[in-house]
Amino acid sequence: MSTSLVSLAALVNAFNPVTPQLRVAALIVQRGRILLVEHRKRDQRYWVLPGGRLQGNETLDAALQRELREELGLEARVGRLVIVCETLAPDRHMVNLIYQVEIGEKAEPRLDRSDPVLAGWQWVSVDQLPRLDFRPPIADAVLEVIAENFSGPVRMLGDTWKPEPR
Repeated sequence: MSTSLVSLAALVNAFNPVTPQLRVAALIVQRGRILLVEHRKRDQRYWVLPGGRLQGNETLDAALQRELREELGLEARVGRLVIVCETLAPDRHMVNLIYQVEIGEKAEPRLDRSDPVLAGWQWVSVDQLPRLDFRPPIADAVLEVIAENFSGPVRMLGDTWKPEPR
């Protein structure tokens, strides 16, 4: 590539800041287990709380309900906001809003097989969470919220980004 094209690309990147995006996520706990979704991206597999990005003209509650329906076929009741954190990676800025969510005791998740990012779902014992590749890396805050039975203050964690393992 010519020097002028490289310089032009660097200049475009310098004046094209990453636009922050909102992601809503559900902290669903039943019988000492947390519902997690396995993601498959960039040749990596890791666990996240179910949820997704906000779309235009959509409330936070509506976005989370839509994401749970789309990803897992679940109808949910969105409760209170429990954790706020950011991912300020070199290529993205994600603001994560994590809510307490309830689904029926007999609700059975059904994974959307048409989404190539979704590799699976699982009910994971609360004590297993720190041993998983869980992203963002907020297992300690999640465990604190659960230990307080969702009655404590909203956790404001700031930037939680860590370089991805290679």
